Amino acid sequence: MIYRLKRQENIHELVQLRIIELAKLLDDTDLRFTKRIFNSCMSISERWVKPSCSAHPSFKDVAAPDITFWSNFLALNPRAFEALAPHIKNDGEFLPIDVKGHSVILFNCTQLSTEVPELSLIKYEEGFPNGLKSLVFDETDVAGKVIFKSALEGYNALFITDVFKKICAERALTGVWFDTDLLNIFSRQVTA
Repeated sequence: MIYRLKRQENIHELVQLRIIELAKLLDDTDLRFTKRIFNSCMSISERWVKPSCSAHPSFKDVAAPDITFWSNFLALNPRAFEALAPHIKNDGEFLPIDVKGHSVILFNCTQLSTEVPELSLIKYEEGFPNGLKSLVFDETDVAGKVIFKSALEGYNALFITDVFKKICAERALTGVWFDTDLLNIFSRQVTA
């Protein structure tokens, strides 16, 4: 089964690194490279310079979850890294970061999975594309992947298979949940 990976409700992003600060570190004065980082599946490890940033103030007196998000990157604490790294290493890259007071490593998913064109339908409103009506991944392409992105979803969401979900359950990893509604962009189930 495929799930859309979601952050827990009311959990802030631990990593407080602004895009402008990252662009300066990467010597990206026109922001072209930095903007593409969050809208693609490209590897960035060759240009990555270990940044330093603060943690969100909500984690000052409260432990951060094992997994948090930084945009569409995962921020993994040592427990989550130890559990997930052997399984997701082929689906992306691990990037060092110094988050004051926390031991964290970022995971940039570089894996893309193919959608089934005749089953993944674009929604139109007044003649203009506006999201998706349905999203179906090619099962043969998904086989062997643990975490991946979708081009039709704009590379913004992370999708996972049962392997990822099972590891999180077995190791009692906190910070994420798994939505079977692949198009639901909200952090919790929304009913009409």
